[in-house]
Amino acid sequence: MPDIISVIIALVLVIVAAVHDLREFRIPNRLIVAGIVVGVSVIVIRAFTGEYIGNYILGTLVGLAGMIFLYIIRAVGAGDVKLLAVIGMLTGLDFVLQLMAVSLITGLFTGIVELFLKKTREVSMGSNGIKAHGFHYAVGFWLDMLLCWYTGVLWFYE
Repeated sequence: MPDIISVIIALVLVIVAAVHDLREFRIPNRLIVAGIVVGVSVIVIRAFTGEYIGNYILGTLVGLAGMIFLYIIRAVGAGDVKLLAVIGMLTGLDFVLQLMAVSLITGLFTGIVELFLKKTREVSMGSNGIKAHGFHYAVGFWLDMLLCWYTGVLWFYE
């Protein structure tokens, strides 16, 4: 289970990303770079304290790989992919796997709500020109983070 400081850092990154996503339909690279700098720093500190860091490296890779498929089919943007990799770097493999599972459900819910409220944007999918509705996937991540951390805490103390 990730420490509370890492979860709070990841949650702050997700909240800032969601605000940018709502305003601009994108997550800025400077936010991702800041998250990478903090994430690498946390991993280095963990390594120096003797903690096993493989869990956090795997969290990064799984967060990245898990979202690549959704990016390829244009279900999410590149910023969402990078954001989940940073979250994996901060929180580790177990947390990011749980977050990915929950985010599929809340992402679908967010998309339906935004479609109903007409907050989506028409996007072109691939070179064949198929039109679809783009929505703010990062917005659902903040709820996912809270749900995963809360359920993780409950599981940890049982």
